[in-house]
Amino acid sequence: MKTILLITAVTLAGWFSGAAAPLTESTFTEIINEVNTLSAAGHATPARMDEVLKAPERVRTGPQSRAELTAPDRTITRVGANTVFSYADSGRTLNLEQGNLLFHAPKGLGGGTIKSGGAAAAVLGTTLIVSATAGGGFKVILLEGTGTVTLPGGNSATLHAGQLVFILPGGKLSPVLNINLGRLVDGSLLVKGFSHELSSLPLILAAVQNQDSKIKSGAAADTGRSPDNYLNPPVPGNGFNTLTPGTYQIAVPQPLSPNQYYNAIGGSTGQGPTGGTGGRGIVITTIPVG
Repeated sequence: MKTILLITAVTLAGWFSGAAAPLTESTFTEIINEVNTLSAAGHATPARMDEVLKAPERVRTGPQSRAELTAPDRTITRVGANTVFSYADSGRTLNLEQGNLLFHAPKGLGGGTIKSGGAAAAVLGTTLIVSATAGGGFKVILLEGTGTVTLPGGNSATLHAGQLVFILPGGKLSPVLNINLGRLVDGSLLVKGFSHELSSLPLILAAVQNQDSKIKSGAAADTGRSPDNYLNPPVPGNGFNTLTPGTYQIAVPQPLSPNQYYNAIGGSTGQGPTGGTGGRGIVITTIPVG
């Protein structure tokens, strides 16, 4: 039997067609703690419920703060703590300067294009989390369903629920990694930190249950390693604590050495990822064993 090893942690796909409704404004439908809007000139004012955010205005959240915005087509953008983002003035583009977003587009409406730190990718899917990384670029985590991440040059990666990919500066994609979706969902305020549920939460929980059954059967095992360890070279500070602070450790039934981990994702012999188990956040990767 092969075991899927889990490392910590949506879908991005081709550039959006003209049929997709523009996403240039949204209304604040929940505000928690310190949330400000920034004018084009940079003037900050406290955000208000039912206020409409229009491009090129930006949202800036403080520590322990978050917000939810809902577009006319029911696309939801949830904004995490210490985040700055804005919508573009045309199309369906989100500019993430720092921090984390949860993006949910009702089925059939298409996703959007994410830009952060000089990197960009088209996002097609329903529910995903996007997190800016310290060295530029960002990572995308698919919470339910199936999607694709497509770079401007056409290079793409298909993601399924519970998978992550880094979009790196310079137009590169990392290997696709599986994450411990249950631990992410349980600890994520972007998923559970609001007064009402996401409409896609039943689908997210079904994906969690499916992965949990694999873990219980031994078909998957949590490595306790952070996804930034799977980049070559590793990128310090890009672990999942950017989404859900805290770490955890879990026994791995069939542990691999650092070199085995690295070789399994296409690295070279003798160049294992750095860092110990239980590093930043939660981790899972699809690595066949035996």
